[in-house]
Amino acid sequence: MVEKILRKIKSLPPLPESVNRVRQICDDPDGTVKELVPVVKQDPMFTADILKAANSPLYGFSRQITSIDQAVALFGMGTIQGFAISYAIRKSFPVTLSPYGVSQSELMEVSTLQNALTLQWGKKQVAAHKAEMMTTSLLMELGKVVSSAILEEEGKSDSFKEEIKSAKTAGEIAQVEKKFLDITSEWITALMFKHWKFHDTMVSMMRFLHEPKEAPENIRPHAEILSVVKEAAPLLGPLCEECLQSAYEKADRYGLEAETLREATEKILK
Repeated sequence: MVEKILRKIKSLPPLPESVNRVRQICDDPDGTVKELVPVVKQDPMFTADILKAANSPLYGFSRQITSIDQAVALFGMGTIQGFAISYAIRKSFPVTLSPYGVSQSELMEVSTLQNALTLQWGKKQVAAHKAEMMTTSLLMELGKVVSSAILEEEGKSDSFKEEIKSAKTAGEIAQVEKKFLDITSEWITALMFKHWKFHDTMVSMMRFLHEPKEAPENIRPHAEILSVVKEAAPLLGPLCEECLQSAYEKADRYGLEAETLREATEKILK
C-alpha cells in the first residue's frame, strides 16, 4: 500500500510559480512581509480568502481587517505561505475527502482552526522555525487528500468510512488510517512536503507528529506543539470535550503551557 501512496504523491502536479515565489520570499533570511503583499495581490480570490480568514472570530484580532497589507502583517510570513500553498492545491486538483465523511469546506475550517490555535498558543513557545511551524499548522490534514484517493481506488472507501465514524481523537483516526493504509495521513503529508521540496524542518514536524520524542532535538518542541493542536482539533471532532481533555493532558506531559492552551481554546469556543 505504501508503494501505491508513493506513486500517487509522485503524480501530483507541481505547485504554481506564484506559490514558489511566496516560498522564495519566506525562505530568504532577508525576506520581508512587505515583499509578500504584491505577490498576494496578484490573485483577487486569494486576497479575498486571506481577508475572510483575518476577520474570522477564530483569530480574535481586535479590529476589522480591511486591507491585505494589514492581514499579511498580522498573520506573518508562515501563515501566509500556508494559505498560499493550500489555495494553490485546491485550484490544482480535486480535493475530496469522502472516505472521511467531510467536505472540502470542513477541511478548510479545521485547518484554519488548527492554525489559529497554533498562532495564539503555540507560536510563542518556540524561538526558532516559527514560520515553518505556522505554515505546517495549516497543512496538517493535507495527507488525507491522498489517502482518500487511494482508498477510493482500492475500493476501501465505504469500509473505511464506516470504521472512521467511531474515531474522535487524532490518535484514534491515525489507528484506523494505519489499519487501512499502513501509514498515517500525517506521514503522507510529510512525504508530500518532501515531494514538493519543502523545508526539511516542515518534513520532520509532520514525520514525528505522533512520536515527538523521536524527532531531532531542534524540532521536538514544534512536533509536540502541533501534536497537541491536532489533539485538540482533529478533523472529525474539533474541540470536542474528549479531544480537549486529551490535548490538555498531552501539553502537560510535554511540559508545554497547558493552562494557556485551556485559555486559548475557551476563547475560541466563545
